Amino acid sequence: MNLDKFLVIAGMPGVHKLLTTRSNGLLIEDRKEGRTRFVATRQNQITPLGTVAIYVDTDEGTVPLADVFQKMLDVQETIPPVPAESNSATFRAYFDQILPEHDRDRVHINDIKKCIKWFNFMQETGIFEEVIREAAAESETPQAAEAPAVSAETETPENTATT
Repeated sequence: MNLDKFLVIAGMPGVHKLLTTRSNGLLIEDRKEGRTRFVATRQNQITPLGTVAIYVDTDEGTVPLADVFQKMLDVQETIPPVPAESNSATFRAYFDQILPEHDRDRVHINDIKKCIKWFNFMQETGIFEEVIREAAAESETPQAAEAPAVSAETETPENTATT
């Protein structure tokens, strides 16, 4: 799951899709308001979801947020995300089921809340389906590109001119 095109912006609720960059900011698709808008990079803290990771107690040290979201999607039928109004113990218990190896000292309850809020927003707005469609389209494209291109201008010993 590639989340590099999806951003969270401080002070703006929800997850946004990066459309293009400009020298002084970004053009994003605001999924909450359903419109395109400009965000100045000098005035806003912008974080691509592809760069976010969760601390774990394994040799890797972190797990990408995309992997956590995939685990949440995989067990959603049996273990649904907890409501945003839940208490800290409920959030921790949910995350223990989803990612039992998470570092309890460095992963705070607010981090878990944000993760669940982003997950719920992305699911409600169809972002996960969009990411899956894009991944399927990308997996079909490289297969066609892997075939070697045959050029009519390729030199062979027969058509090489000698003087």
